[in-house]
Amino acid sequence: MFWGRISGVEALFAAGIATGLAAVAGIRAYLPLLLIGLFARLGFFELPAPFDLLEGWAVMAALAVLAVLESVLDKVPALETAVNVAQTPLRMAAGAVLFAAALGAGLGVEYASELAAGGLLAGAVSGLKAFLRPANDATAAGVSGTFLSAFEDVVALVGAVIAVFVPLVSLVLVGFLLFFFYRIKRRRRRKFQGLRILGD
Repeated sequence: MFWGRISGVEALFAAGIATGLAAVAGIRAYLPLLLIGLFARLGFFELPAPFDLLEGWAVMAALAVLAVLESVLDKVPALETAVNVAQTPLRMAAGAVLFAAALGAGLGVEYASELAAGGLLAGAVSGLKAFLRPANDATAAGVSGTFLSAFEDVVALVGAVIAVFVPLVSLVLVGFLLFFFYRIKRRRRRKFQGLRILGD
């Protein structure tokens, strides 16, 4: 992966990695960027310019702080919605960077399709997550909002690691997360409908 311009089976492999990383970026913006920078720093692969800046210790330290901040703020009920709205463009940017880097692309106009694909994928995941995840202001069908946010952290961490080595598996993890949110939200809706019927 991350070979510059590639073709054939390697291109399909890299496309799978790119798709998985961009999908994970739709859950958490900074964690996958941090992990990719760390893996590159450890010599697992080379990042194309200018994305090789992610390997710098100062950049990784900043990403680590931002990743923790994003996770913590997401667990504050009063801020959850605002955080998701504010983070969506940043998640799209992270998805664009990760998708392009996995395909060996850069930031030039000639790489617009790679950047757009990654950004749109991350944006779609972020939007679906915000829509499907139950509100964080109350227990959702026996599952707290804090637990759901922590579940996102786990998916982002594990998904970013897996995406580098096993293409598309992280996409399955993201899909499972969204389906889980859908099921919880549906159960909560039925629960409240039942309470309204009893109240009548």
